[in-house]
Amino acid sequence: MGPIQNLHEILSWLRRRWRLMALTTLLGALAGVILAVNTDRVFTASAVIQVINPVIVAASEDGTGAASTDVTRRVQVIEQQLMSRDALLDLAQRHRLFEGMPLNPSEQVALMRRAFTITSIAAAQQGFARDGSLSALVVSADADDPQTAADIANELANQLVQRSVDARQSNAQQALDFFRAEETRLETSIATLEDDIAEFRSQNEAFLSDSVALRRAERARLIDGLRDLQADLSARQSELDTLDQSSTRTVVQRQVATLRDSVEQLSQQEVEMRSRIAEIQDILTRSPGYEQQVLAMNRRMEQLQAQLTAAADRRREAELSARIEDDQQAERFELLERALVPEYPVSRSRKTVAAMGIVAGLMLGLMLAYGLEWMQPVMRTSARMERDLQLRPVISIPFTMSVRERRRRVMIWGLGGLVLIGLALASALQLGLI
Repeated sequence: MGPIQNLHEILSWLRRRWRLMALTTLLGALAGVILAVNTDRVFTASAVIQVINPVIVAASEDGTGAASTDVTRRVQVIEQQLMSRDALLDLAQRHRLFEGMPLNPSEQVALMRRAFTITSIAAAQQGFARDGSLSALVVSADADDPQTAADIANELANQLVQRSVDARQSNAQQALDFFRAEETRLETSIATLEDDIAEFRSQNEAFLSDSVALRRAERARLIDGLRDLQADLSARQSELDTLDQSSTRTVVQRQVATLRDSVEQLSQQEVEMRSRIAEIQDILTRSPGYEQQVLAMNRRMEQLQAQLTAAADRRREAELSARIEDDQQAERFELLERALVPEYPVSRSRKTVAAMGIVAGLMLGLMLAYGLEWMQPVMRTSARMERDLQLRPVISIPFTMSVRERRRRVMIWGLGGLVLIGLALASALQLGLI
């Protein structure tokens, strides 16, 4: 049970406490107006970029197109570039976003990174698998001025499109230059190795496989000839031993001299043949080492030729990619919708904030008035006395305020009103409304 239980008591309560309610309502309205004036109006502008699928897809190393993951990665790289510290500070300086605001560069960058966003929209696909392909990009910008929001959104969208084109063309040209340089380097290495192989064969021809076969045949002939020579030498030596070398006969002396010359010549030939056989044997012994060097050089030549073939294939692919980029036949970004100047802010309306202040002041006044009734449970009517005490009053005399008390209250309320008016004027001057 409370102090107010019927319509008559409600009306009486409102008549007694209307000043307090009016005061709190006025304070709430003043607070609402101040908050509404201080509330920043935020406008959002968005530009839409369409991701156009490639007409011709250049094959990757595994034979498949790599456009899906490449576009996602490229968007991330471009977004990081656009949201970098230097790029954002330059954007803020050109659009004068923080003129007269006591913010350091770090705070400005943090605010802009929250205000500017690039949202990727995934392409529709069958099933549950996702390959990372995109269908569109939405570039949004928040600002307190609608024209500034639209300008920034369009600028970021244009930069994103242009950076995407530049990145693809730059990558294609860099790949083409690299493979051209690699092909030239490999051709130079092959020419140098060919000269080294020719010089090595010329200097060590006797140790190579073609000459080794001839040396083996020559050694076989020399060995056979050495056997015949040794047999002939042995026969001549035996014949010489059968003669009487101390005989004084002219015929015998002539035969001895002839046999001695033959034995000496055959011995000299035997020494030369043995020397030649030893020389050939040395060549045959050292030949495998030289042959291994030739094989190593040939293997190196095969590797360089295989690398040259691969580099030539990659260079042709790079040339195709460069032509595709020049003809704009590859995957690309196209500005589908430019950001328009927003007509209405996305933040809460100032009228709503002011109305909320009035409602809050009125509710506060009702609560305070009702609380005062609870704190001062005065029986103001005979019906209230009869209901609470079960006693019927014989006579009730209405309360009549004295003139002095009425003047005192009027002065208090007037002074309070002047104070409120002064506070309102001071707030308006401080906010620059007057």
